[in-house]
Amino acid sequence: MNAEKRNVMLEEIRSEPGYFEECLKRREELTGDFVKLFTSHRFRRIYFSGSGSPSHAGLVLKYAAEKLLNIEATYSYPMLFNNHEGLNVGGKYKPEEMVVICPAESGRSKGAVITARAAKAQGIPVVCTTLNPEGVLARECDVVIVKPSGNELALPSTKGHSTGIFLLLLCLVETAKALNTIDVEMYRAYMEGFEGLIQSCGAAVERTLEWFEGHKRMVMNAPFYRVIGYGANYGTALETALKFIETHKRLTMAYELEEFMHGPIRTVNPGDCIFFLCAEDGPEKERMKKLYEVVRKMTDNCVLVCGDSDGVENSMALTFPAVNREFLTAVEYLTPMQVLACEIGRHLGFDPTEGMNTWAKLAMEPSFSD
Repeated sequence: MNAEKRNVMLEEIRSEPGYFEECLKRREELTGDFVKLFTSHRFRRIYFSGSGSPSHAGLVLKYAAEKLLNIEATYSYPMLFNNHEGLNVGGKYKPEEMVVICPAESGRSKGAVITARAAKAQGIPVVCTTLNPEGVLARECDVVIVKPSGNELALPSTKGHSTGIFLLLLCLVETAKALNTIDVEMYRAYMEGFEGLIQSCGAAVERTLEWFEGHKRMVMNAPFYRVIGYGANYGTALETALKFIETHKRLTMAYELEEFMHGPIRTVNPGDCIFFLCAEDGPEKERMKKLYEVVRKMTDNCVLVCGDSDGVENSMALTFPAVNREFLTAVEYLTPMQVLACEIGRHLGFDPTEGMNTWAKLAMEPSFSD
């Protein structure tokens, strides 16, 4: 693998803060149609639909939408939704009271497109983020938000996924301001948080590279990786597991904090490498710290991923200057995990621009053509 291919994924991760900055500079342009849609309707239900990384974005955004907009929201894998759940079960809502949001990359995945078409047939507005404004998904949507991150050379989505979450969180905050579901002080706090991500995510890249160099033997010798998150960062844990297996093919599992206690904790073995995403403050954070101390008695390879402000004095901790604003943590805590996926894959000699078993995916035809 040549040097250019070896470094392409890392360089795309390094580019993320620049796209966050661009989103903020263009926020009226990028969020305007989204805000206009929400202020011209009285939405009571939001459906998030997406496959792969967009499904993890949907989990994060569901919690953010409910808290910021006081609107009932749901997230589900598209084909489970399309085949077993559906829109407006029981006829509770009028079409104009519902909206479908599809966080997408290429916009060709069948699940989201089928959901969007079903919504359109019922007169339900559809929103998407995408890299392709002329694509098959975009043509079904009332509001199309083009992510400024552009196409990626590495197959695992990093900059596109992070930019998409950042942009839709920005849309939700701007809409909350317009609908007066958050006050001026809270709006200001979120905007300061968005600005802070530019610095925190950039610092997270370099801190993680430094941490990896100091803990390379432990990470590379681990037979099994686990990632534990809470709240919206359960989505971060799921996305981390996806990035790990896409990038270096080693077995990785993701868990929600409390669910880890119900069976998985009994399977921990010495040598397992476990990452604890210790993000926004609150009772779950204290619970995560307690779990960390408990599991350290089972394996030495426990890594607390947290902010500098936590004051953790532990050589195994992976720390960076995190903003720790609720929901925005789903962007900044993903950055170090993306870097770790990249570095493990690089040291194993994998080319991030080439996939494995591509023929099998093509045989299943999971996507439409544009």
